Amino acid sequence: MSHKPTLFTGGYNPEGAIKWIEELEIIFEAMGCTEENKTILGVYVLREEA
Repeated sequence: MSHKPTLFTGGYNPEGAIKWIEELEIIFEAMGCTEENKTILGVYVLREEA
């Protein structure tokens, strides 16, 4: 199974941001990520002015 979160590119889209966070939380739970790894991986998938 491949876990590939969508990239969040910023902008003013609160609904898109919430959906993106929910997707990441599901992936992090499946991977058994620590809080530290969640931060590192979350920052990695942020793009542009996010």
